[in-house]
Amino acid sequence: MVSQEARHRASVTRFALRSLLLIAATDVAANQTYQPGDRVECNFVGSLAPQHEKYFEAGTVEPFQPGDQPDGSWYRVRADSNKVEYPCRVEHIREIRAAPAPAALPNQPAPTRVQPAARPAATGQVIGRNATAATPALDFLNCPVQQDAVENGDEPDRDVVALVIRCAKGEKAVPAGQEGAVKVDVLNVQIGRSRDWSYAQDRGNASEGTIVYPVKATYNVRTLYRAATEVEEGWVRILNFYVNAFGEWQIGSEENVRTAATKRIDN
Repeated sequence: MVSQEARHRASVTRFALRSLLLIAATDVAANQTYQPGDRVECNFVGSLAPQHEKYFEAGTVEPFQPGDQPDGSWYRVRADSNKVEYPCRVEHIREIRAAPAPAALPNQPAPTRVQPAARPAATGQVIGRNATAATPALDFLNCPVQQDAVENGDEPDRDVVALVIRCAKGEKAVPAGQEGAVKVDVLNVQIGRSRDWSYAQDRGNASEGTIVYPVKATYNVRTLYRAATEVEEGWVRILNFYVNAFGEWQIGSEENVRTAATKRIDN
């Protein structure tokens, strides 16, 4: 039977090995040097935890600016997603990881790599029943989005609803060199049963006879600064959608279901 002391020694040994592996991985990243123009990935939330792997974003190393005082611990990286330059610490930067090529079948030539077709811009597109834009997670919308005209009583399109929510909750890019970009991630949209517009319950420029669709939305909000990212995680709200006088979906009154938890993640 293994004694308690032996189990303790084994636990300490495992912890020491994990620590050594983490230190070695950090040293490898820290010893890698980059030059202006190099293509890299930076974890802009400043965390290497597995759940934050999705926050690695592609970008380009930029020259240091007067007053930066480079000391070898960070690089200036221009993010592809919003064209903003951020300081990226050496332990949070890495070379862009290429996806592995599929293995060739036996007696078959290796597949030829084909350049993907240009992706349509995620901003300024007409969206709705006739043209729905699939917006990549890291693209910023050019709000307000242009919508296909709809009629009072039409059922809302989930993709359109999600984009309207992103704009209503403050999504915005910022000019190059500035900070404070806001990214709204809509995690879930649930469209409820329609009802009639009510003076007592609703807001906006609608009137009696207007059909309202309650939408239960779950979303997060990230505000991106050079030094840190402020995160509002887990908003759940009921947003009452209706068709305005211009044939566009608009949010009227809102009901809070759950308030987001806020946190600050230093870069």
